[in-house]
Amino acid sequence: MNGVQAPGFSGGGPNPVRAARVQYIALSVGTDPAAPVSGLLRAVGTRVRARRQDRHLTLDELSERSGVSRRMITLLESGEANASLGTLDKLARALECGFADLAVGRRVAPLVPEAAESQQPVWEDGQGSSARLLVARSMVATTELWLWQLVPGGRYEAEADPPGSEEILLVRAGRLIVEVGDKEVPLVAGHYLRLPSDAPYAYRNPGARPADFLRVILAP
Repeated sequence: MNGVQAPGFSGGGPNPVRAARVQYIALSVGTDPAAPVSGLLRAVGTRVRARRQDRHLTLDELSERSGVSRRMITLLESGEANASLGTLDKLARALECGFADLAVGRRVAPLVPEAAESQQPVWEDGQGSSARLLVARSMVATTELWLWQLVPGGRYEAEADPPGSEEILLVRAGRLIVEVGDKEVPLVAGHYLRLPSDAPYAYRNPGARPADFLRVILAP
């Protein structure tokens, strides 16, 4: 981590994306909950049903735990209805899993760059606005968001953080190389990376222009 903890910042507050006024998951058109259901939403319904059955919960029991109506859960599981991010968040809490476990259903491999734009939006308003959930992690005690800039040839070396620590990097402009041991992982603008930071690592800018990147620190 090797940074100063942001005062008063914790993961317990409302998610600003989830708190947006219009909050429907991957709508095909518009913001109407009756809009055509996307493939993502059908997959979400399948994951909700699987987790409910794994926990041996009836529809009524999940409804009582989550505060979501039995009818909405039934329609969501069968892929017949759209759902708000708030509804999905309530179901995730009741099913004792992370929001991303239902919304995304995939884990991001460490030290494998991915293009942010390649991920399917989790939220759209039908007018061009969208939100993509790139990486999520549960049970984090310390979370920090940093905005970094490395000049051409700039380098930053970090000592190992406590066991279980990770960072998430998103390059906004320029190029960045992440060094972990003998491995070098290049990142270009628009790509992100999950970085286990419990071993020594370094960043360097091999380009001819500044590298701007966001750095999220997750420490137990």
